Amino acid sequence: MKRIFTLIISFVALAISAQAQQRISVTDLGAKPDSREDTSAAFARAVEACGGRDAIIEFPQGRYDFWPDSLQSVPTAMHLRDVRNITIEGNGSEFVFHGKMRIAFVERSQNVMLRNFSTDWDRPYISQGEFVSITDEYVDLRIDPEQYPFRIENDRIRFLGEGWSYGVHDSYMNIHEKATGEIAYRTRDSHTGNIFNKSAELLSSDVVRFYGKIKPREVPVKVGQIITLYHGTYIMNGIEIGDSKDVELEDITLYHALSTGIYGHRSENITLRRVSTRPRLSKGRVFSTVADASHFTCCRGEILIDGCAHAGQGDDFMNVRGVYSRINKVESPNSVRAIRAWFIEPGDTLWAVDHATLSRREELIVKGKKQLPATEGEQEWLIEFEQAVPATAKEGNFFENKSWTPSLTVRNCRFEKRNRARGMLVTTPKPVLIENNYFNTAGTAILIEGDLDHWYESGAHTNLVIRNNVFHNCSTSGCETGDRWEWGEAPITISPSYRPSSADSPAYHRNITIEDNEFRCFDAPVLFARSVNGLYFAGNSLKSTRDYEPFLWQRSNLYLDGCRNVTVERNKIHRRFPAKLIELHHMRPSDVNCSNSELKIQLSE
Repeated sequence: MKRIFTLIISFVALAISAQAQQRISVTDLGAKPDSREDTSAAFARAVEACGGRDAIIEFPQGRYDFWPDSLQSVPTAMHLRDVRNITIEGNGSEFVFHGKMRIAFVERSQNVMLRNFSTDWDRPYISQGEFVSITDEYVDLRIDPEQYPFRIENDRIRFLGEGWSYGVHDSYMNIHEKATGEIAYRTRDSHTGNIFNKSAELLSSDVVRFYGKIKPREVPVKVGQIITLYHGTYIMNGIEIGDSKDVELEDITLYHALSTGIYGHRSENITLRRVSTRPRLSKGRVFSTVADASHFTCCRGEILIDGCAHAGQGDDFMNVRGVYSRINKVESPNSVRAIRAWFIEPGDTLWAVDHATLSRREELIVKGKKQLPATEGEQEWLIEFEQAVPATAKEGNFFENKSWTPSLTVRNCRFEKRNRARGMLVTTPKPVLIENNYFNTAGTAILIEGDLDHWYESGAHTNLVIRNNVFHNCSTSGCETGDRWEWGEAPITISPSYRPSSADSPAYHRNITIEDNEFRCFDAPVLFARSVNGLYFAGNSLKSTRDYEPFLWQRSNLYLDGCRNVTVERNKIHRRFPAKLIELHHMRPSDVNCSNSELKIQLSE
């Protein structure tokens, strides 16, 4: 009997092992590589064939095209819903998409791997042109009509795509240097103003004259520079991960996606290894994704970003954050009406957050959530709690979701000066480690906020370490006047919307270490830090490059506002480095322990 039982166990184990190793090729289910025929149905059949469990779905190397299905509300090429232990193996294939499509959606799934492929659109949702003439009456652009089809219609340009026809979106339009693809020095969004939706004339098959004068700037646009012309901003995410656990992406290149390249929400443990967004240089492009390279909202567990390179995207490399949900009304002793409550669900623990100081107060457990009938303004939800609503959870204050906050590690990554805005944004109370990266960004390299002004991105830090990184000529499109849209004050910018009013004001962030980094700067600013208790700036090397003319408004190396328990020590400040100054606001000299004698401390009003 014992022998029979052992044989049964062995047979079951072999069966499970065989199931775990099941391989399904999409070409066996109708996919035709290099044919331009739609692959979506073959992929869906592959998922169905394995029952969404324990399989490697393979794409033999080739080009696979995906076309939108008009029956889907959000056309998605690869939808993985309620699957377990699934690997999508691209074998180095190229995935090409057409029209408005989401690349993939990993939904309510666990143990999913996507690897070894690239993504692109034959007709992207960005066009680009080269300035060939600039006058006070008109601007001439050379536009490749094969890559970026267009026509002149009623004296206006219309860009043509697969199932779409658009003008030029007003918000972005960035200037790039042709030789390097980098964002041009001291240029930002809509540096020219938008004359590209005004009167236009076709001069030749690839040159269009736009009548009008581009917006005058201190740094003018030059003939030979490239401008990116966006046909939308947040159109459709690329690879989306929602309500899932243990999802890995590996060896993927996103040449294009219609919004954020990788977007994760309410998911646990996400890993990106060698997942990069890059312009398709073989096609002469300077752009990649329409928005962020990656964005993670209200996730938990660990987010690991390792060995990724990013350039050309239409927004920041990465954003990791929560959401501040605003209380509109206390509805009953244990319920409130709230907006921006998309990522709150029953069972979550929320912090009540005081609007005046952004401090976390009482904790409440969500018992129920109900969407209320739509009215004018933002969507409201009724949030019911297991406890009575405390006095601090009053109208105008906020909630932050304690249950969905991730730790983050970013290492061995490369941030290039080809994308608009900043390098990375992160706000989370869990441990964060940013190490061994290379930053060469147009705006600030690392932005730490906590925002009740605009985007409502939550997450006061309690343990953030930035070490062994190189910051090379960052902030070439940084702040000239201090305006929030100027892409950041310094290579590292810590700027929560809470603003200290005195030397006794409480701090928003805690325990931020900036250690053993190399700053190669063309201007004085290295760090702008507001409202940090426990700031450690040590062992860093500050070198002057003189590669660009200085212009940033901050004239100190370290600008500290309302910070407490600051230590500055063991930093090597090279002789030519400008300013050699620590500037204090809403602080006492005793708040700073500085052993770098070459740094002068200046107390400002």
